[in-house]
Amino acid sequence: MQSVIEAESEQAVISKLLEMSYFPVSVQPENTYLDKQKSYFKKVSRKDLVIFTRQFSSLIESGVNILDSLHIVTNQTSNKYFKAVLEDVSAKIKDGKSLSESLALYDNIFSGLYTSIIHSGEASGNLEKVIKGLAEFYEKDEEFRASLRASLTYPLFIAIVGALTVAVLMGFVIPKLVTMFEDLGQSLPVPTKILISVSGFFTHYWWIIFAVIGLFIFSLQRAIKTSQGKLFIDNFKLKIPLLGEIALKSEIARFSRTLSLLISSGLAVVSGLNVTIAVIGNQILKNELEKFKEQITGGLSLSKCLNGSKLFPSFVTNIVAVGEEGGNLEKSLTRVADEYEKDVDRSLKAISRLIEPVIILIMGVVVGFIVLSMLLPVFQINLIAR
Repeated sequence: MQSVIEAESEQAVISKLLEMSYFPVSVQPENTYLDKQKSYFKKVSRKDLVIFTRQFSSLIESGVNILDSLHIVTNQTSNKYFKAVLEDVSAKIKDGKSLSESLALYDNIFSGLYTSIIHSGEASGNLEKVIKGLAEFYEKDEEFRASLRASLTYPLFIAIVGALTVAVLMGFVIPKLVTMFEDLGQSLPVPTKILISVSGFFTHYWWIIFAVIGLFIFSLQRAIKTSQGKLFIDNFKLKIPLLGEIALKSEIARFSRTLSLLISSGLAVVSGLNVTIAVIGNQILKNELEKFKEQITGGLSLSKCLNGSKLFPSFVTNIVAVGEEGGNLEKSLTRVADEYEKDVDRSLKAISRLIEPVIILIMGVVVGFIVLSMLLPVFQINLIAR
């Protein structure tokens, strides 16, 4: 006979079984296979989570109970680790835990936002509506992220290809041509001398370039891990012309959509801000939201808090004020998120269209200079030969 008992240790399990007049043959921790999976295959993509949430929402909305819904979705999941996690979640629910408690055990997959939303739905008895809202939230968020990636991918690709082209020319092609020019014994033009010097430095001291880049990345990562360093970097991001405004709008859109979802699921504004702060990436905005919590607890409305902040434009303040007056704050926040996401998408596409020709022009000038510097000695030799 096999059974599962929850206890703090193996000895506690044995004691419980002896009290129940059972004599255990062996005691093993539950989900050994899943623990191994955690060590090696604990990657669950955001896309996997979005698909799971949408399928789970559709089944719950159709009247299927939680356990049957989990069983169906688990069978359709191709990710082996995620499948094991969902099976374990089902087992925990059968043992008497709630859905939110079971999901919270896997905080590497289900964020605090995710489990907080589920818990609020369980508490209010409105789980079906909450899960549907959660699915829509993650789909919208994924669409926004995909739009950002699409806007930045092509310019980045062009820049990388251009840099690799220049690196190959500097490291392999030019040194061979230099040897040929040296054998001729002729005085070289100034552009050619400059190019040879740059190529020589690149060939002999390439490790310095990579060491400097590596040191910069390492220092940046160390700085981000400290509170002061992250504060400085996030503040710097917001002050970059044009890009800083886009970064701020992106964070405001995430803040508005997240808080809207939390309020619509039944959480109070202060409780919603607690969860939202964990979702926000910019430390400057996080600190501002911490102030909002104290101000709202002291009796101020959200719109008045926004009005007193330099980070939030008047558009956001006015929309939120209208929502508070009409009792539809969550809808107003959703409208802010929609508008800002569209604005960020338009801005990034415009920048992308501008960056592409600029990168091509820069690469053209660099490659053109290299080609011209290599051809000038050839023209000079032809003139001397005549």
